[in-house]
Amino acid sequence: MVPALVLKRWRQGQRWVADATMRRMLPLHKHAGVVSFSFDDAPHTACVKGREILERHGCAGTWYIAGGLTDQLEMGRLCHSAIDVQSLARGGHHIACHTFTHQPCDQLSRSQMAQVLARNAQYFNDLGLPRATDHFSFPLGAYDLGSKHLASLTFQSSRITRGGVQVGQADLNGLWAEKLYAHTMRTERLQDLVRTTAQERGWLIFYTHEVEAQPGPWGCTPELLDLAVRAALQAGCQVLPVDQAIAYWSKD
Repeated sequence: MVPALVLKRWRQGQRWVADATMRRMLPLHKHAGVVSFSFDDAPHTACVKGREILERHGCAGTWYIAGGLTDQLEMGRLCHSAIDVQSLARGGHHIACHTFTHQPCDQLSRSQMAQVLARNAQYFNDLGLPRATDHFSFPLGAYDLGSKHLASLTFQSSRITRGGVQVGQADLNGLWAEKLYAHTMRTERLQDLVRTTAQERGWLIFYTHEVEAQPGPWGCTPELLDLAVRAALQAGCQVLPVDQAIAYWSKD
């Protein structure tokens, strides 16, 4: 058995190499910055309350769906239903892949990862949403050299959980995302991130999970989400789901 510390260091090394290689850079040179809002695992409250808040401001978001979580409890909270996912797509929101089983990709072999991606693709096909396989988020933000390589061959973009504002360029094979968690995000930090995005004409991707009055450690309140959307719009940023943001940055 490999000692835990050795395994941890090996995975850290794998991630370092993955970050430094297989990069597909997207230039970020437009007249306005972009803020994107994404929801991992798509808890039911995010599909309802999160959607409601975005639409109230005339905006759309990205929902990263793991088909195996449909109608299941994740961390004690009800996840999305198939009807939730289809309704979001009909409403103009972006549906994307989060594997089927929601396992950390750095703990899967290449063939195992290919299988869970194919299973999620079939899930989306059954829902009539084949384009949902165009974009991806690594479950738990976990990836290594092999999983990043496979994702780079499979998806137009792959999102990780490294925080911060992307300025000047962004790696489509490892898009940064800032956690929008009620227990850790302070108003000053949120405003600073949005201000930097607007001033530097960069790209800020937020991610969260449930949207409810008393969220767990990985969710946000409706008030926090609403504050973030309003701050982005008031700063003059475009608020776009991930796929539309990439199209925006890609235009001549």
